[in-house]
Amino acid sequence: MIIVRLKGGLGNQLFQYAAGRQLAEKHCVPLKLDLSYLHRGENITHTKRNFELDKFNIVAEIATENEIQAMRHRRWLNFIRAVQLKERKKDIYAQFLKARKTCYLDGWFQSEKYVSPIAEQIRKELVFKEPLTDNYFIAIKEQIENTCSVSLHFRRGDYVENAKSNTFHGVCSLDYYKNAANSVAEKTKNPHFFIFSDDIRWVMRNFELNFPTVFVEKSDENLLSDFRLMSLCKHNIIANSSYSWWAAWLNENENKIVIAPEKWFANAEKQSQTTDLIPEKWHKM
Repeated sequence: MIIVRLKGGLGNQLFQYAAGRQLAEKHCVPLKLDLSYLHRGENITHTKRNFELDKFNIVAEIATENEIQAMRHRRWLNFIRAVQLKERKKDIYAQFLKARKTCYLDGWFQSEKYVSPIAEQIRKELVFKEPLTDNYFIAIKEQIENTCSVSLHFRRGDYVENAKSNTFHGVCSLDYYKNAANSVAEKTKNPHFFIFSDDIRWVMRNFELNFPTVFVEKSDENLLSDFRLMSLCKHNIIANSSYSWWAAWLNENENKIVIAPEKWFANAEKQSQTTDLIPEKWHKM
């Protein structure tokens, strides 16, 4: 059995799921999800997140408290030390590959290495259970499908409001988005930009392009509307966010252009450790 500890928002949960799924597939054992971190109540220092993977056709079950405790406290004879992603260690993926069939995974696993070996399976599993039903989202979806659509994702929220997150993550500049949009426009014909953000009003006040533009003003997090609409765009300009990373990765356009920020973390030490997060075919700016 492989148990993976989920933490963070949707993008982080998807990386953690992919890592657990790869290891479970390798050893032909069940994958189970530890939700205890997400369910923590008082005295938390991180942004509270909900379990999001249940919206997809994932192949995993929820781990019981007894299973989690047995793993973490080594009450099973074949239990090995928990694999924990410590990004200062350059051999973390090598350690991951050596993990045995009974293992507790605790880390962020933000690298395409944890995704690409089972990419085809992951794409089949990350299909939404529920369709879009709101007429607003259906209309946006039709525009995306019928234009040379390009998503732009502005990640703000706690990156701006939380001082600790701001210092660690930072936010992409308006110049980054304008330069990225111009770059895509040079490589495509009649691009149509669709703007997504967790602070869309701020973006509408502060950002303007000389191309056809749609600000997606409505959002339904219960259906992950922004995420699925971004994934349907022909091309993607992402933020320093695992949320838009995954939306771009799930984009099935074989000729897609994906632009990602060269500077993923404001924290210099963390940035120096980020070497294999962005797929080779994507463009850094």
